[in-house]
Amino acid sequence: MRGLKRFLAVALSSFVVASVPAPVRADNLHDQLNQYQQQAQDLNSQLLVQKQQVTSASNQALALQQSVQTLKNSVAAYQRSLNEQQKALDELQAQQQKLEEQRQKDAEALSGFLRGSYENGVAGYIEVVVQASSLADFLDRVEQVRAIYSTYSKLLSDLAVLNQNLLQQKSLVEKKKAELQITLEEKQQTQQSMQQALEKQQALVSQLTAKQKETLKKAQTVQSEIDRVQQLIEQEELEARLAEQDRRNGVDSGSTNTGKFTAPVKVTGGAAAILNYAGQFVGTPYVWGGTTPKPGFDCSGFTQYVFNHFGIALNRTSQSQYLQGMAVSRSDLQPGDLVFFQTYARGATHVGIYAGNDVMIDSSSGGVVYENMANSYWAPRYLGARRVVAK
Repeated sequence: MRGLKRFLAVALSSFVVASVPAPVRADNLHDQLNQYQQQAQDLNSQLLVQKQQVTSASNQALALQQSVQTLKNSVAAYQRSLNEQQKALDELQAQQQKLEEQRQKDAEALSGFLRGSYENGVAGYIEVVVQASSLADFLDRVEQVRAIYSTYSKLLSDLAVLNQNLLQQKSLVEKKKAELQITLEEKQQTQQSMQQALEKQQALVSQLTAKQKETLKKAQTVQSEIDRVQQLIEQEELEARLAEQDRRNGVDSGSTNTGKFTAPVKVTGGAAAILNYAGQFVGTPYVWGGTTPKPGFDCSGFTQYVFNHFGIALNRTSQSQYLQGMAVSRSDLQPGDLVFFQTYARGATHVGIYAGNDVMIDSSSGGVVYENMANSYWAPRYLGARRVVAK
């Protein structure tokens, strides 16, 4: 299962890379590498600009947020002041109501006094005074009459002053309340405008962040292409060295080594078991002439080792393995088939194990890895396939 998980992960990544639109077209790998590096540089420049934009927009959003909070606190303060003014106005109205009630009582009393004065006339009060039994009684009655006039006269005057003061205070309170109400509405409008600006700025930050993520994804895709092309360049350089080594040793890489022909063999678990087993060696280094996990494999050493584990004896070299099993067309490829490529010389000079969906697992310059057979390097070098595992 571990090998299968690795295969699915790498196969998925290979599919993603293979589906990137508008691939770089160039005559050779070095030109491709230069173009991908230029793309990476452009994308990194875009990322830098977008990061600066995000920082700027975030700072503006923070300033707006602080302003909104400040205005909110100010509006709350004005609202409290307005409530206090309303409370003071209510108290003044209550005081005025009490004074009005007292004034009503006093006015009724004064009305009775004036009505008596009108009905009795001055003669009536003179009669009250004249009927005094003594001088002391006379003076006392005169003082009582004068006190009555004085009291009601002062009462009228006091009521008039109190009413005037209450009206002035009420006018001031209502004026202050109106001013506070206007200021409160202005603050609320400003707060609303700031809130709208904040929402727009936050939306901009979100858009920039999404755009930055998209650019970062593109940059990562381009970087993976750079890594892939660099690996392919290393592969070509390795193959050139191998070709030179064969030439010096007098070996014809394109010779048809007959080897031992074998028909497809039944394997317990089939191709899935083979691929699971092969996947366990992902990351094992490439070693020219290597046939074991330590120190490492070359391409044919890897396929020989994997299939030998299932009782299928493959020849040692890619060229001789190309003569084993049954020939398979590209359109009929199935997982577990051996796929061959013509790279640094004539004939089958590289071999891998087909894993499905144009993906193979092989040992190349990067070690044992899953690779996309449809990429710009392997596709034109595809030679053919052999089936050594029976269905």
